[in-house]
Amino acid sequence: MSISDLCAVRNHIREIMPRVEQPPRGHLIRPFLVPSFGKFYPETVYCWDHFHMSLRFAAGGRPEYLRYLVENLLHHQTPSGFTPSTVSAAHGPSHVRPPFHAQPFLTQSAFLYVHWTGDTAWARETFPGLLRLLQYYEERWRAPHGLFRWPLAYMSGFDNDAATTFHPPDTIVPADVNAWMCLEYLAGARLAALAGEGARQRTFRARARTLARAVNALLWNEEAGSYAAYDLCAGRSRFSLGDAFVDTVGRFAFQSCSNLIPLYARIAPPDRARRMIERYVLNPEHFLSPWGIRSLSRASEYYNNAVWGNPPRYGPHDRMTNSNWQGPVWIPLCYFMAHALRHYDCPRAARDVAGRAVRVLANSLRQVGSFAENFDGDTGAPLYCRHFASWNLLADTLHEEVRAERWPLDPLFE
Repeated sequence: MSISDLCAVRNHIREIMPRVEQPPRGHLIRPFLVPSFGKFYPETVYCWDHFHMSLRFAAGGRPEYLRYLVENLLHHQTPSGFTPSTVSAAHGPSHVRPPFHAQPFLTQSAFLYVHWTGDTAWARETFPGLLRLLQYYEERWRAPHGLFRWPLAYMSGFDNDAATTFHPPDTIVPADVNAWMCLEYLAGARLAALAGEGARQRTFRARARTLARAVNALLWNEEAGSYAAYDLCAGRSRFSLGDAFVDTVGRFAFQSCSNLIPLYARIAPPDRARRMIERYVLNPEHFLSPWGIRSLSRASEYYNNAVWGNPPRYGPHDRMTNSNWQGPVWIPLCYFMAHALRHYDCPRAARDVAGRAVRVLANSLRQVGSFAENFDGDTGAPLYCRHFASWNLLADTLHEEVRAERWPLDPLFE
């Protein structure tokens, strides 16, 4: 990364931030952020896009978008606790089957807003809706062994994640949703304390510990030295194509970005984290690209940098292939891994990954005049969706965060 790259990216981010802000209208009762200021993704709140965009606005002194995300989605919550993950200003919540529940970021969003503003009155007012949201996860998206699963692969946000997308629905327990839920439970505990709910605080802390133990017990593949999805039908880890971890075709077939999220959530014990980081995260044959962090191991037979990617065997093909997580570099993966590297005592590598994120965005500006949604893992070329903003907004603050050795979610672990 060069200083000129950083200046170009920072200037573009500051230029486009006002363009993704939208006033309340229609089914969205609060101001909101859209992922793109072009023709893609208009007038719609997407849960995890909005959450990570809100972190960038908060870094600029405007934490209110964290609150707006919670209020816009909880406004459509049903008595069962179902809270839509996407809401269009014009058409309301998306109506798909099975219902697309909000991804596990709202409790973190609420806690960070209250932590930074001190608005404990809002915390007490909002806490019951968040309890219902988490209860829906526990009642509807629970898997055996005390873990969680996505009903359909695209609901993870890693739309065609190789670890889940080629298997029948409800049969795979991936690492990512369980790592996110650990963070949600920790946020719930901190929010409960701020809301004066001492018993709930202890309950959520206990749930976070229990879930982390289950992840380490069932989702760790000792032979591979990595977290991996668990196949409920086969009763074994889904890391390779074969029944044994052997040096043949399919050895790294399902070594996907979803397996990395326990590092970001600080679930991994230090020895396991070091093994994963050395063997996979910082290995150019797996996740480390000159342009950032790939979404699938380069050694996987499914690895590709197509705009659409490999289609799924099950579920709606159009929903699961409209953005490719089977190889391309994505800025949130750079964000997740840079902070994981910092936590696990790899500060130089963390700064390097943050620099690669800036470099690929600067390259996109030179090539097409805007950011894209994702980038070729081998060449850095922009792929899908011109004029994309979303989590790309985090690139300049990531550079500052890893140098200052701080992370917005640090308070969860205090």
